[in-house]
Amino acid sequence: MSRTTAALALTALLGLGLVGCSAPASDAGSAASASPTPSAATTSPDATESPAATEAAGETGAAQAATELCAQASGSGEGDVCVLENATASGDLSFGSYRVVKIIGGTFDGGIEVTGAEQVTITEATVGGSLAVDGRGGAVVKLSTIGGSLDIAGVRSATLVKNSIGGDLLCADGVQANGDGNSVTGEATGTCSRVL
Repeated sequence: MSRTTAALALTALLGLGLVGCSAPASDAGSAASASPTPSAATTSPDATESPAATEAAGETGAAQAATELCAQASGSGEGDVCVLENATASGDLSFGSYRVVKIIGGTFDGGIEVTGAEQVTITEATVGGSLAVDGRGGAVVKLSTIGGSLDIAGVRSATLVKNSIGGDLLCADGVQANGDGNSVTGEATGTCSRVL
């Protein structure tokens, strides 16, 4: 085989490889206009994305969803108070920038996290996932159905009355839990064990 023939064969093979790797002509326009930063809703974890980055994106989305829900609620007063009455939400919610969070009734398919609030009241709500309260003052959770665990931390006192909890009922050290009539599928820890 001559040197020229070998060079032509190599060039043809490289050309085929490049054509095989390029986007089809119908996708070329959409590939050029694609957003360089995918949204959190469409991002899926892969080998190039760390679990921490995926979790952070999920937390950001949950916080944004909570902020939007509070903004829409007619019962919300000041900027640091969120009052939701008979609201519904399909994803996780994270309330981290409110002094007062009150959830009265409503159905929430995901989990709910409340951090840093001085006053947390959740009554007659249905939460499909877990409910985590890590506040600074007091918390009241009553007459609610929680599909996952109920985790109480940070608050001085927690009043827990007639809740149905599909997971564990967890009270961190220092939380003074009071109440009764709670149904817990999992374990009850700390002072939460006395509210069954």
